[in-house]
Amino acid sequence: MPEGFVKTLIRRAVPRPLRNWLRSPSKSAEWMWDTARFSLGVTTTLKISPDVSLAMHPHAYKVACKAQIAEPEESAEFQNFLSYCNGKMFLFDIGAHYGLFSLAAAHFGGKAVAVDPSAMAIRMIARQITLNHAGDKIRTLQAAVSDTSGELQMLSSGVFSEGYFKLAAGRSASELTKIRAVTIDEMASEFAVPTHIKIDVEGHEAAALRGGREIFTRHKPILFLELHNQMVAADGGDPNAALDELQRLGYAPFSYTGDLLDRPAIFSKPITRLVARHASSSSHNS
Repeated sequence: MPEGFVKTLIRRAVPRPLRNWLRSPSKSAEWMWDTARFSLGVTTTLKISPDVSLAMHPHAYKVACKAQIAEPEESAEFQNFLSYCNGKMFLFDIGAHYGLFSLAAAHFGGKAVAVDPSAMAIRMIARQITLNHAGDKIRTLQAAVSDTSGELQMLSSGVFSEGYFKLAAGRSASELTKIRAVTIDEMASEFAVPTHIKIDVEGHEAAALRGGREIFTRHKPILFLELHNQMVAADGGDPNAALDELQRLGYAPFSYTGDLLDRPAIFSKPITRLVARHASSSSHNS
């Protein structure tokens, strides 16, 4: 029996949420174990800098340790972000996942709106907010950020059902989930104008930027941006699109050490993490 036929048959017979759970039984079991431990009152402490710790759900702790602490480039991204945190920060944390950037902003006296298309992620962020007594600092929004409001058809992927969403071309409607779509400009009208924006949207960066043209041109927030160059190219898109939009908005991309980045340097990696500032902004925290 052809392999493609078998895959099609499985996709039709087994709902995607169940397939996500079955894709890696060990990781799914780990998730359930961590959830059970949390329900019994078990939490963990994540040290994000020598003198700053956050209370974490056991699973969120593992995810943060693997990414923002252990992985060198993501750790550098996060530590650089921490250097911007202060009581004046108002962060749009777009693609918040479990909300670590929002929690860091709140710890230093700032405020944040944590945005993610995943209901599971939003529930996790709510738990983390409670653990860290940040209810007056962080608001959550379940949505995908794009260039227009309305709805996006997104694919739930990864190990956990509905834990991670991305755009995926060529998938049948039965495989996709309708997610509310908002723009950065709309968010600013609802919540207030941000001083800083973090965007990690798995290849949808250009659209997210287009949806914030008024905010970026009028208010010039500092931008922390992940460019998923390889993912965009693999899906038939143009990795230049997000950089073209930055240029149109009057923003320049910088490394964490403050060096201006050119396109060859940016495209030399599958994912490039950068800080973008408007040409009229000169200071680190302006």
